[in-house]
Amino acid sequence: MAIRCIVVTPERTELDCEADSVTLPMYDGFLGVLPGRAPMIGRLGFGTLHLATAAGPQRYFVDGGFAQVEGNVVSVLTARSISVDLLDVGEAEEALEVAQEMPASTPELAQLKDTAVRRARGQLRSAR
Repeated sequence: MAIRCIVVTPERTELDCEADSVTLPMYDGFLGVLPGRAPMIGRLGFGTLHLATAAGPQRYFVDGGFAQVEGNVVSVLTARSISVDLLDVGEAEEALEVAQEMPASTPELAQLKDTAVRRARGQLRSAR
């Protein structure tokens, strides 16, 4: 029995495939999903979505969002999804430097900086 994984961004459906297992980068850690898992909804973090497929492993950087598991279907709603093969370590390191230099003089700016740093770190982990 396989799991259907659907990744949707605001622009389009990025991925719709079957996998033996799916590992989701949740906000507070990773969540493994196997066939028959109990239904759930959770908040995604910035990190790597791992798929174990018949053709081999696939990995995608997801830019936060939400995940739903129901009836052997994993639905991922994210702002952005990029194949890890397309990520560049140098660009990710540069994005992290820029994020760390952002001002944090007000609570709003501090939150924007925190989100940018977490996003850049997640992308860097995925790129490596």
